[in-house]
Amino acid sequence: MPIPHDAVVFDCDGTLVDTETAWNDAYRDLFARYGVPLDPVARTRLVGLQLAELGEELAYLLGRPAPPEELGRAVYEMVCDGTTAPGTIVPMPGAVELVTALHGTRPLAIATNTPVEIVTGYLRRAGIHDAFDAVVDFAAAGAAKPSPLPYLRACAELGVHPGRAIAVEDSRNGTVAARAAGMFVVGVPSHPEIGLEADLVAAGLRDPRVWLTFGVPVALLDRPAPGAAGSSVP
Repeated sequence: MPIPHDAVVFDCDGTLVDTETAWNDAYRDLFARYGVPLDPVARTRLVGLQLAELGEELAYLLGRPAPPEELGRAVYEMVCDGTTAPGTIVPMPGAVELVTALHGTRPLAIATNTPVEIVTGYLRRAGIHDAFDAVVDFAAAGAAKPSPLPYLRACAELGVHPGRAIAVEDSRNGTVAARAAGMFVVGVPSHPEIGLEADLVAAGLRDPRVWLTFGVPVALLDRPAPGAAGSSVP
């Protein structure tokens, strides 16, 4: 059943864009640098963190071989370098189709814990940057998720009340933030083992229930996205 709403605010990493390869490569290289194995449990602990939190978590997992700020910045630099390689950044299944279907019918925004300059690059490479009316990162919001401030700031920039907006998230911190902001939350976990507290939890953006939530015809799922040749991004 469609949920009445006036705007949609998306997370980016793991929700709209699959950055897993770039992040996994960066974590693998950083952990190898300090001779520490990167296991799946440790990798899951790093999902949805902003720079300061990421640095602290990396310092804990690596045995504090360097200041947290240095470790967090090192990973971000590795990711920025890695995302320039062909095939490392691709849209999540259904992301381009859903954003294309929503674009022009209601305001769209991004609320993210990733620096805006990195997110802008992601969106441009996915071919959907122009669909968004606002991109809000933790610096612009004044706090990172799980604080609701990124979502509240995004809604304010769109000129809509949070109670009339839908959030789309893949991480626990993100769903906590969106719920605290008073939004209807669609959860699409990027890692199956992550339990999300959301109003709707779906396997991905191609799930017909997600499209029905927005009141968008599911038939548009099979329509080729403008400018997209397959699912990969050059």
